[in-house]
Amino acid sequence: MGAAVAVAVMRRKEEEVREDFVRAGATMPLNAKSLADIGLGESFAVRRLMRRAVIRESQPGLFYFDEEVYLSVRSMRRRMALVLLVAMLILFVLMTFGIAKFTNASGG
Repeated sequence: MGAAVAVAVMRRKEEEVREDFVRAGATMPLNAKSLADIGLGESFAVRRLMRRAVIRESQPGLFYFDEEVYLSVRSMRRRMALVLLVAMLILFVLMTFGIAKFTNASGG
């Protein structure tokens, strides 16, 4: 449960960073601004988005938010979560039916 909360908090922080870039108009290389001009510091969320190339540096010290990459990263995260969910469901089904089969074979 704690991991899910941490993921939700990080997603919210990243969305707040996105909103700050959009509000500042720094969504294209030509409109890049310094983090200070956008009203941001180098928070964990900012560094994380930089590592994923969502926040890009067009010139030294000037950054913009690449919406296309952001949407791609979000899509990839959703696919990974779906794959994990399906894997957990398959494991649950196998364990449930495997235990039932084992119990019926040994008890009956």
